Amino acid sequence: MFSKKHYINWFSLIFIAISTIILFSNTRLLKDASSVLINNLLGSILLIIIFFIVDKYINPGKIDIFIVSFAFILSFISYFSYFTFGFYLIFLLFFFRNNLKVLFVTVFLILLFDLIIKYYMIGNYNGEIFYWGFSWGWITLLYLLSIYVGWMVADMQEVYFSTGIIIFFWSLIFWISNNTTFLNSMATASFLISIPFFLSSFRRYKVDKSLGKVYKDL
Repeated sequence: MFSKKHYINWFSLIFIAISTIILFSNTRLLKDASSVLINNLLGSILLIIIFFIVDKYINPGKIDIFIVSFAFILSFISYFSYFTFGFYLIFLLFFFRNNLKVLFVTVFLILLFDLIIKYYMIGNYNGEIFYWGFSWGWITLLYLLSIYVGWMVADMQEVYFSTGIIIFFWSLIFWISNNTTFLNSMATASFLISIPFFLSSFRRYKVDKSLGKVYKDL
């Protein structure tokens, strides 16, 4: 699993180590913002479970109740865990790459449900937390990078790894850009989101010169 050719596994391990060091460097956060950490962790794990179920059991070429439910769940996770739409983009482009009509409908439903959920949750704290302190240049760059990677990934291992990378860099820029105590704590906690994605990208495979990656155990 960790031979010289297992690049994704090695890089995932490195990013997990960096994220863990950043998290534990702020011991006050671990004590005072446990609810934020729990929300981020639960949202990340739930997102991975949803991606797995959708990839295995949902037809990407058909608009049905399952696609509508999928869009609603993503919108709810976005509200519950303060996730930005950029966290979903790689999987959406990978899963619907051959069905652009369904992709556009799904994106529309996610944004629509997001607006409805936030409208009826007035009075509860929520905001586009990952946009605070960001310049439009950084936001545009991260979304363009997500779109490019979403078209390039070849399998779910690469989807999980690439999503983890995107989340890590959203968190890193958010962390560097905000110096206030509250936002810095939120930014530090956001590194936890990427760790389950990196863990999910671990795979046992051999590298064949002709076939590329050949998985031994999924």
